[in-house]
Amino acid sequence: MAALCLVVIGHVDHGKTALVQRLTGIDTDRLAEEKARGLSIVAGYAHRTYASGTVDFVDAPGHSDFVQAMISAAAGARAALVVISAVDGIAAQTREHLEIAGLLGLADAVIAVTKCDLLPPGTLDARLDAIRNGLAGTAFAGAPMLPCSSVTGIGVEALQGAIEALARRVPIGPLPTDPYLPVDRAFSLPGRGTVVTGTLLGGASTPGAALLLQPGALPVTIRGLHSRDQAQEEVTAGGRTAANLRGVAVEDVPRGAVLCDAAAGPASTCMDVQLTLLEAAGLKHMQEVRMHVGTAHAVAQIRLFGVGRLAAGAQGFAQLRFRHPVMARAGQHAILRRLSPPLTLGGAVVLDPQAAQARAGDGARQQVLRAALAGDVTELALALIAAHGGAADLQEVARLARKDATSLRAALGPGVVAFAPGRITSADAIADCRRAMLDAIAAHHARHPARPAVPLSALSPRTRAPDLLRHVRQGLIGDGTCRQSDRGLALAQHDPMAALTPAQLDRLAGIGQAFRSGGLTPPALSQVLSGSEDQDLLDLLVARDELAALPNVALKQTVVLHGETLRAAAMALRTAFPPPASFTTGEARAALATTRRVIVPLLEHFDTLGVTIRADDRRGMAEDLARLRDLGPGAD
Repeated sequence: MAALCLVVIGHVDHGKTALVQRLTGIDTDRLAEEKARGLSIVAGYAHRTYASGTVDFVDAPGHSDFVQAMISAAAGARAALVVISAVDGIAAQTREHLEIAGLLGLADAVIAVTKCDLLPPGTLDARLDAIRNGLAGTAFAGAPMLPCSSVTGIGVEALQGAIEALARRVPIGPLPTDPYLPVDRAFSLPGRGTVVTGTLLGGASTPGAALLLQPGALPVTIRGLHSRDQAQEEVTAGGRTAANLRGVAVEDVPRGAVLCDAAAGPASTCMDVQLTLLEAAGLKHMQEVRMHVGTAHAVAQIRLFGVGRLAAGAQGFAQLRFRHPVMARAGQHAILRRLSPPLTLGGAVVLDPQAAQARAGDGARQQVLRAALAGDVTELALALIAAHGGAADLQEVARLARKDATSLRAALGPGVVAFAPGRITSADAIADCRRAMLDAIAAHHARHPARPAVPLSALSPRTRAPDLLRHVRQGLIGDGTCRQSDRGLALAQHDPMAALTPAQLDRLAGIGQAFRSGGLTPPALSQVLSGSEDQDLLDLLVARDELAALPNVALKQTVVLHGETLRAAAMALRTAFPPPASFTTGEARAALATTRRVIVPLLEHFDTLGVTIRADDRRGMAEDLARLRDLGPGAD
């Protein structure tokens, strides 16, 4: 049977509590202070079962001092019962409650005009016309209006029928598929421990479920469930719920807590929202406000996107930054109020409850928010891809679209491409990245024709997603457009030797000869190289394996040896220490008549190639002479 949470709103002393008692037989004023003062201080709860389903009545306080409690009461509702005194008409708090209800997204209501028995005869129709005119421009301008009296019972039966019809026509969704219970009360019962109550705004909850209390991610287990004073094995979305919890003391339940599972994500100090301001209120960039979301409220700083001020009655995107983590879900409605004196400014729809901090002028982020608000999952995916350097997390798209990742994949258009587990890009982003990478490689070859490859660092701009860059590089290598080496990426047709002038070829030979002649007493680089072009030629010789550049980490130097020198040194060591003989670094240095500056990087290079095999502080020569082929051309 369907459940409808109906918030009862209106000005103080207009008869809300008396009417709820007449409708349900339940007195919602439970506190001694409420009895003594004759007004509601906190929300009260009652229920009645109709043929179309069960209606949970949440009796919201009507006094101006308790607007915060009224907002919390309305947070889980899907419709409203607006109570207006026929004697007083639409009063100040009635208007504020109507504004708040509209900002919270409530679009369905029944208007109960109470205390009709107190009107002079013949004045009811005129009073009803005045109330109807006063409702013009509100969310409930066209709602059914029924005159009644809680004292005499006049009109109550017709009101019951209107409420039953309301329960039949108001839709449930959209709601999260996982349990999500904003907590409006927390108390302890003897023998049971901690109990929390609220209106369930997500999927079914069952005893034994392991959930979290947010903020704080406090793990708890549901010991038992009650709904409308009855133990339940399952409570479905929309119903008033009491959950008996194991794992938490009542004093440790955070104010405005949410009982949920990990799928809801963590509480956050940063949220992106769409704002809708009331006609009498404007907002400035960086202004502090109080945000009411669910049953929680917290001070937030407003960061307006794209403007310095939002005019009264206007809409716009903003980022809210909190001093402490706040829990919300995408699509949830919230209320913004001025800090002092307190006044309702407008409402917000949460678009990203776990947003990253963004600049006010971030146009790409604004495009993401527009797509999230419109609910077009393909446009949302493409906007996130553009905002995150050409790739996005599928889970982030699902979170902002309020869908699970599995169903989301089927909803995405053909232009969205899955290229790694949980990661998406677009065909356009791949093509753009490929084109930019090829242009960068070609430009580098033109500027530095002697360099055999472009370093990957030069092909990895921070503006593009690293995994998209890897994906595009792999594609270029896979289809033969480029070749990769330990020095980077090059176009397949790039031949640095063919690009050299005769003078450069002569210089290349001279550099090679300088290191060939030096043998195991090579010259310092500063003695051979005289500029950046010489460095390019040296790198080319190293890339062609004619020279080897060996780092001496301890001395912070690079030792360059000719390939012939390497081969001769390997053969000399093999002659001096034939397998399985072993030797120390000092013994190898003596055998080759060289210095420690050279022998240390030389032996480390041989270790890397497998020409020598190291065990602690000793080495031995490899049995396989074929490994000498790795020492350069002609190394067989």
